Amino acid sequence: MAVEDTKNVQVEPECQPELPLKEDEKAIVPVEPLFPEEKPTDDSKALSIVEKKEEVCEEKPADGSANRDDVLAKVATEKKEALIKAWEESEKSKAENKAQQKLSSIGAWENSKKAELEAELKKMEEDLEKKKAMYIEKMKNKIVLIHKKAEEKKALTEAKRGEELLKAEEMAAKCRATGEAPKKLLGWF
Repeated sequence: MAVEDTKNVQVEPECQPELPLKEDEKAIVPVEPLFPEEKPTDDSKALSIVEKKEEVCEEKPADGSANRDDVLAKVATEKKEALIKAWEESEKSKAENKAQQKLSSIGAWENSKKAELEAELKKMEEDLEKKKAMYIEKMKNKIVLIHKKAEEKKALTEAKRGEELLKAEEMAAKCRATGEAPKKLLGWF
């Protein structure tokens, strides 16, 4: 019969624990000089001093209930983080919606005020057009009156001239009939 060989298997942690570095100890990596001697530099090969950080490696305990507690705690924290993230997104969307609503109300207010001012401007323009038409009518009436007065003056002047011509002809006929010379030869003597 077969004898079972029992082997002890040890579970190794996922990451190998590294030896802790002393505070003064740093990994030294050579760096190329800043001024090369006529050789082209390749920046990808530049090296510098790098501090090594200790990697924390969690070993999973073999105990099932402790592992379960850790998983449940991790799930609870993830649940809290998800709730916090959902709340944050909700608050952000509320703020965005509120701001958008405010911006749209401001835009509507601006448009209504513009419309009021444009209506007032149009009314003023109409009033100015009416006043302009009224002043134009007044000026045309004044022009007509001036023309009428000028025509009257012209008619008076023509009538006076006609009378004077008639007087002069009568006087000349009288002087011819009587044979006497006119008393006034020229009007300015």
